[in-house]
Amino acid sequence: MRDKVRAPGNSIRGMLGRVARPAWLDSLGTGEAAQLVEFALMLPLLVVLAVGLADFGAAFVVRDKLANAARDGARIAVSQSTADLTQPNPLTVQAVRDAVVNYLNNAGIQATLSGTSPCATGAFSWTYCLTNGGQIRIERQFLVNVGGTLVLSSRVTVSYPYSWTFAQVIRLLVPSSSYPSSFMISTESVMRN
Repeated sequence: MRDKVRAPGNSIRGMLGRVARPAWLDSLGTGEAAQLVEFALMLPLLVVLAVGLADFGAAFVVRDKLANAARDGARIAVSQSTADLTQPNPLTVQAVRDAVVNYLNNAGIQATLSGTSPCATGAFSWTYCLTNGGQIRIERQFLVNVGGTLVLSSRVTVSYPYSWTFAQVIRLLVPSSSYPSSFMISTESVMRN
């Protein structure tokens, strides 16, 4: 029956079927159509996988930059005097804070202090807040146990919020997803005074 040639106008249904169906669809056989459907189903998963890999890689790069900034701050902290540590905002601690902020900004990470004074203080501990919710904590009298002996050290901790692109992409596939859109990356460096 397929081999019969229909004369135009033989059947309205036949004419409408030919008109409504795109030409490219007629050119596909059953194998090509199945491959197209499979690709359409797999494409969102491939996009999520690619974005996830890129996003996790970018988070590791940010973590490495934070670790380098903390290490740079600790290196400067151990070279500073401890004579002014009884003051509320010592100049030696400010030098460490400025070194960390400068390193982050030079590394391409936006680090703007919310003020020049610490947002929290403790016993030989000063925490400076960043405008994006991150923090720089400087501890100048940090004790480290080395082989049963307590060694006076300095510890610099840098915390920075990282926003995931992955969270937005995963919500395209699973709208009810409660994947967090950001999280805090935190690194620290300890050096002997």
